[in-house]
Amino acid sequence: MRALLLAFALAACASPPPPQTANADAIVAAERAFAAEAAERGWAAAFRRWAAADAITLSPDPVNAQENLAQVPGDGETTLDWRPAYAGVSQSGDFGFTTGPFQIRGREGIVGHYFTVWRRQRDGSWKWIFDAGTGVRDPGPAVAIDADIPTLPVALETSGSAEAAVAEVTAIESQIANGGAIPSEALSRRLAHNARVNRPGAAAAADRASAVALVLADGGVGYRPLRSEAASSGDMVFTLGEVRDQHEGAERLRYYARIWQRRPEGWRVVFDEIVPRRGQ
Repeated sequence: MRALLLAFALAACASPPPPQTANADAIVAAERAFAAEAAERGWAAAFRRWAAADAITLSPDPVNAQENLAQVPGDGETTLDWRPAYAGVSQSGDFGFTTGPFQIRGREGIVGHYFTVWRRQRDGSWKWIFDAGTGVRDPGPAVAIDADIPTLPVALETSGSAEAAVAEVTAIESQIANGGAIPSEALSRRLAHNARVNRPGAAAAADRASAVALVLADGGVGYRPLRSEAASSGDMVFTLGEVRDQHEGAERLRYYARIWQRRPEGWRVVFDEIVPRRGQ
C-alpha cells in the first residue's frame, strides 16, 4: 500500500503545473502607455510607435496604418485623450482588445468610443493591428486613467489553432452574409450573452438585450468580410468587413469590426461596431 501511495505521490510531483489563466492586464497597460505617449509626444508619433507593421486603419477605407501615418507631417497634436473601459484577452495571452471613450482636451464631452485590437510580437512587446472609433453617444464622465475596468472572461473552449479558428469564423460570416436570412437578424443570433455593441449616435450596448436591439436596428444591411486574424490558441478572432445599405436614396458604405470568442455553444460575437466612412 505504501508503495502504491509513493507511486501516486511521485506521479503528482512529475506532473506539469496547471497553466496560469491569461488576463488582460498587459493589454490594458499597453493601451494606457499608448495614450500617455500621445499626450506627451503627439497622436501621430504614438500611433506610429504602437502600430504593427501590418496594422490596418480606416482612412476612410482600410489602408496600411504605417504607410498612412508616414504621410502625416510632424508628431500631431497632444489633445487626443482616450481611456480603456473594457478589455479582453485570448486564452494564449497573445491577442486581445480594448475599447472605451475618447475625447479632445479643451473640448467638453466625450466624442465617441475607440476600439483597438492588439497582438503580442515576437519580442514580447504589444502592437495594435486595428484601431478605429465610432460616435457612440456617451454623456460621461470619462473613465479614470487608472480605474479598474471590467474584462471579458477568458474562453474555456478553443478550436486548436489560429488557422482552424479563422476557417470556422470565416464560414460563419459567409453564412451570415449569404445564407438567405436578413444578415442583421442572423448576426443577432450569434451575439454572446455579454456582447457589447457600438453604433454611431446610440448609447453603447453592454448586455445582450440592448446589443440585439442595436444590431436589429441596422435593418437590411449587407456584410462583406475583408480580413480575419486569430489568437494562436484558436479561441478569439478579429474580423473586419464592409457594411452596405441604402441611406437617403443612395448606397452607403461603412465598415464593421468584430471580436468572436469560442464558447461551449460555439462561436459567439462578444464585440461589434460599425464605423462610418469619414465624410459621410
